[in-house]
Amino acid sequence: YPTATRERLDEWARKYGYKSANNFGTAMNRRLGIKRAGTVEIVKEVETVVERIPYPDFKIKPFTIIKVSRDEEDMGIVWADWHTAKITESYDIATNKARVERLLSNTMTLINLHRPIRKVWIFETGDGVQGENPHQGSKIGETECGAFEQIEDHAVPMRASFLVSISQGVEEVEYTGVAGNHGVYDKIATARTNWDNFLYASLQKALQGQKNIKVNTPKWFYQLVNIRGFRFFIIHGNQVTATAGIPLFAMRRKMQEWYAYVGGFNYAYAGHFHSGAYDQVNSSADYTISPPLVTGDSWALEKVGRASEPKQLCFGIHDKWGRTFRYDVHTDDKFLPKKYDEPEGVVIV
Repeated sequence: YPTATRERLDEWARKYGYKSANNFGTAMNRRLGIKRAGTVEIVKEVETVVERIPYPDFKIKPFTIIKVSRDEEDMGIVWADWHTAKITESYDIATNKARVERLLSNTMTLINLHRPIRKVWIFETGDGVQGENPHQGSKIGETECGAFEQIEDHAVPMRASFLVSISQGVEEVEYTGVAGNHGVYDKIATARTNWDNFLYASLQKALQGQKNIKVNTPKWFYQLVNIRGFRFFIIHGNQVTATAGIPLFAMRRKMQEWYAYVGGFNYAYAGHFHSGAYDQVNSSADYTISPPLVTGDSWALEKVGRASEPKQLCFGIHDKWGRTFRYDVHTDDKFLPKKYDEPEGVVIV
C-alpha cells in the first residue's frame, strides 16, 4: 500500500466499496495507521547528446560486415635451430621435448582458428640436432648424448609424433629440410655428410607408411618450394658470416644473388642466428631470419649480441594473396613478454 501506484489504489477502492482512492487512503490511515510514502519525483532519463565535429576533409569509409565462408588456405611452419641434446642453463632434451609439445598444441589451435586448411608445409632450417663436432660447439659437457642417440632416440620421434598428429586434421603434411652447420661431421668430409641429412633420411624412412605425409631431404644447401604458385626459398643461414650482429646487408646481397640464380622467389626463410629479423630482398621478395627453439646459447649472445627467445614461425598461404596471417608461436611461458605494472594509456616518463 505505501508504494502502490494510483491505478492499484483505484482498484482497491472499488473492491472495498470506497468512492475514491483518497477515501480509501483516509480509511487505511484511521483504522490501521498506515500512511502512503512521500511523493518521489521521477525524472525521465535523458540521452546525452554528444556533438561531434569532423576533422576537415576527413572521410570515414563504411565498414560493411558480411557473413561469408572463409577461403581455403595452406599453412606454413618454420622450425629453426632445435639443437636437440644441446645443454645450456635453460635448455636440455627434456626442455626441447616440452617446447615441441607446446608448439604442437599451439599449431593445432591455429589450424582450427584458420580452417579450412588444406595442407601444412613445414620448413626446417637446419641444426635440428646438436651433433658432436667440437669445432661446432659440441664439446664434452655441452651435449647430453652422441649424434646417433640424438637422431634415433629423440629427434626423429619428436618430429614423427608432430607430423602424424598434425596429419589427422588436414589433408596433407609436407616437410622440407636443409642442413645446418652444427651437423657438419668434419671439415674434410663431403658437404652432404651432415647429421641433419641423416636426421631427415631417418625421418623419411620412419614415415614412409604414412600416405598423407611427405618428407623432402636436401640435395643442396637450399630448398626451393612452390606453394599455390608462390616460391619459398629455404636456407640455414651460415652461408653469411656474422661479424657485428645480424648481417642484414650481407644477407640481402646474398639473397639478391640467390634470387637471380633460381629465377626468383617470393619469400625466403633462414635460421642460424638464433634471433629474429626481417628485410626486403627487392620489391618482389622478402626474407625472414627465424628465431630458434634453443635458448641460453652463448654463441648468439657473443656473436649476435642477443639472447635467443624460443619461438617458431607460422603463416598462411592464400591462393590469391600469397602469404597472409603470421604468428610468432611461443613455446615456453618463461619467455613471455614482460608486462609493466602501470595504468593503460599514454605513459609519461
